[in-house]
Amino acid sequence: RRESLTAQLAKMNFPTRLKAAVKGNREMRSVLIRDPNRLISTTVLSSPKLTEAEVANFARMANVSEDVLRIIGTNRSWTKNYGVILGLTKNPKTPIGMSLNFLARLNDSDVKMLAVDRNVPEPLRIAARKKMSTNRLG
Repeated sequence: RRESLTAQLAKMNFPTRLKAAVKGNREMRSVLIRDPNRLISTTVLSSPKLTEAEVANFARMANVSEDVLRIIGTNRSWTKNYGVILGLTKNPKTPIGMSLNFLARLNDSDVKMLAVDRNVPEPLRIAARKKMSTNRLG
């Protein structure tokens, strides 16, 4: 009898969940990335099965830890993907310095959306407005 994924994970002890973070399937990784234990959530990012699409989804999730977002933002191979950068910039939990650095790489329509987005930190919104006004002038 198959039981739900959350029921399976609830029964697992720490070492088993850690192993599942690396070797588990996509659904398991998407649940474990939100694990309250920092070691498990960050271990998901070292899984060899992890795809760029999954990383872009993780970057958009507001319920992942700041550590996970920081690791994604410092990995150069992932930040080459525009979807990852956009997800990190729009995520309210992403460190503000990282978001401001990524703002320069966004296209004009996404910067315009950020300038009015109430979910992002105020300094990022101000920087987006400033970038929009300099784009109009130049």
